[in-house]
Amino acid sequence: MTSRYQALSLDLWFTTLTYERPTLRAWREARQRVLRQVLDLPGPFPPPEVLARAQEAVRTSAMPGGVWRETLEPARYLELMAERLGGRLRGSSDEAGQLYSDAGLAEAPPVVNPEAAHVAQELTERGVPVLAITNTARRGVSWQRFFERNGGPKFQTIVTSCEVGHGKPSPQIFEEAAARLGMPCSAILHVGDRWDLDVVGAREAGAGRALYHGLWDRYEEQGEVELNRRLDDRGDDVLRIGRLDELLEDPTLFSPRDGPAGDHP
Repeated sequence: MTSRYQALSLDLWFTTLTYERPTLRAWREARQRVLRQVLDLPGPFPPPEVLARAQEAVRTSAMPGGVWRETLEPARYLELMAERLGGRLRGSSDEAGQLYSDAGLAEAPPVVNPEAAHVAQELTERGVPVLAITNTARRGVSWQRFFERNGGPKFQTIVTSCEVGHGKPSPQIFEEAAARLGMPCSAILHVGDRWDLDVVGAREAGAGRALYHGLWDRYEEQGEVELNRRLDDRGDDVLRIGRLDELLEDPTLFSPRDGPAGDHP
């Protein structure tokens, strides 16, 4: 029987959103301003090279299996930075974490893929929940507010690696998404641009998987395109799509939670 899913999960980067190199630079600058604002240090604010070493040390300490997947919650990241630099945080760590989570989004917003907003709206109207599963250092609430201001998809929930403590391809982040929806991973179709993160992670969790290549031309490093192509095993358990709207063209692909569900790969 043709697979039928009861929910759709979208990756954020190069599926729901894109960015340009100046965007990343603006975000780094905004985050540095937050660090200056929230870190209470015994001496002057450290020069860039000292700050970079502290950031690398903190991130290395949070690399399960030697892989950095943005798994530090912003407040915890700031607490570790303060400790590393011999200081403390000014005020509430949660408030500081929210400032860091939000930093740069208003000043340098990424570009929303209009296909993502369209697909999310159409499926939501059919009674099919749409969520995001993403490796990110920002809290879900930061992304929800961003999408509300910028006409993005109205996700039912956004599952972030920094809040879950696991990033794709770890199955735990997919399992958290399924738990929030109250359904098994097999009922969710996950769509993303990276074979090594999105396809592998969804497979390991038992979720459906689709590889989206519609924004590959926006990668900063075109070697990532070749990596995806090299890893693709041509298995027929993976949908390969160039437009997110293709997800709407097969009427049997999704059914509402209270409708019939077929076998999942």
